[in-house]
Amino acid sequence: MNMSHLRRNCIAAAIALFLLSVAGFGVASAQAPDGHSARDSADWTGYYHGTVPAASSPGIEVWLNLDEFDGKVRYDLVETYLEEKDGTVRSTGTAKWRDGSALQLVGKDENRVLFVAEGWVQFLGADETTGDEKSDYVLRRMDAFAGDGQQLLVDPTQVRVCVQNGRRIIAFPGLINFEHRTEGGHTSLAGDFVIDVEKKEYEMPSVRYYHDRFATGKLMHSAEENEGDWLPFSGDEDVLAQALEAYRGE
Repeated sequence: MNMSHLRRNCIAAAIALFLLSVAGFGVASAQAPDGHSARDSADWTGYYHGTVPAASSPGIEVWLNLDEFDGKVRYDLVETYLEEKDGTVRSTGTAKWRDGSALQLVGKDENRVLFVAEGWVQFLGADETTGDEKSDYVLRRMDAFAGDGQQLLVDPTQVRVCVQNGRRIIAFPGLINFEHRTEGGHTSLAGDFVIDVEKKEYEMPSVRYYHDRFATGKLMHSAEENEGDWLPFSGDEDVLAQALEAYRGE
């Protein structure tokens, strides 16, 4: 079973997204909050991900974390220029609200502005004052699960629930960051995850292991066609066990 076959056999995307939304699975809303109240009404802290256009490469894969402590906003940014050797740039700094819907990033060589909405943010151009969810510069907010020294990041719009070979399963692409480097030398992995709802076990049909977090740095190892290699959860704090509880919809 590969992910393409899985997607073909799963519940149709539109139906699946409807079921996810009514089950309270946190699917990003297509409606942005009022621009003057986004700061207070939108659940904007957290991790965002997307690929935006670039002049020198096929695109830039972006991971952004926005957080707030004691009223101060901080950001961590990981940008990887696709198909470029050593193309990852990391930066961190503070951010300040320009109005109720835009954040000005403040860091070394950094002054970009983010439009903030419910479930997404957008890098604004020099002449833009408001965001458009259909823009090529949009990043989507990820669901985040943490436990046992791991962090799982999942795009909720990519989660699918279906029955496959008699198993009720939850399937999604995701990324896991590790708090400490593993014995294999990696600190993150990215792949396709399939969870058996009843048996509470999972498989990774395809997976890639990376030296650095957020699937960056040297690709240490990759494996494909791992169907049937089911693994048990390590406990209730296992990030995949948490994902099961979040997405099962019961």
